[in-house]
Amino acid sequence: MRKIMLVADAAALLSGCGEKGDFEKAINAKIGQARYCFSLGDNNTSFPVRLAKPRLDPTGTGTNSVILDGFIEQGLMVFDKDYDFNVLGITDEEIKAKVWSTKDGACVGRRAVDEIKEWTEPGNGGQKVVRVSYTWKLVDVPSWIDKKAFASVKGMNEPADGAMNLVKTSNGWKAN
Repeated sequence: MRKIMLVADAAALLSGCGEKGDFEKAINAKIGQARYCFSLGDNNTSFPVRLAKPRLDPTGTGTNSVILDGFIEQGLMVFDKDYDFNVLGITDEEIKAKVWSTKDGACVGRRAVDEIKEWTEPGNGGQKVVRVSYTWKLVDVPSWIDKKAFASVKGMNEPADGAMNLVKTSNGWKAN
């Protein structure tokens, strides 16, 4: 009887790991598709760029974009207030590092699950849906990034919290 209980406990633990791995795979398929970037509507532009809408935060010291603030902190971009306009420029260091992409803007990596924290159990009737709580971090961070300059960017130095609903399909768990 004791051996049967140990086998049952081991099977339960293994099935939990598989499910946890399936959740991670489904979440990564959703959150890891896009790169984590600062973008202008039209990235195929020449610098400096005069922005008609103020992008400064209410204190006048930040840009309302922690990614852009990181580029400014590291000295790769400059941001100045010029009367009715704000001016965004790039530095020689940015040009050397090739930070700006005409497709995406300036990117700092992409998100990936760090840890699955917990999930709800699916109900018995109808469609099986679970709510998964997890932490994520930035991966594929370019080597030229100084992580201290980007300390305010979620997931750069410390994992960030996330939650997502997943639906059970005939092809496994999928992000809702």
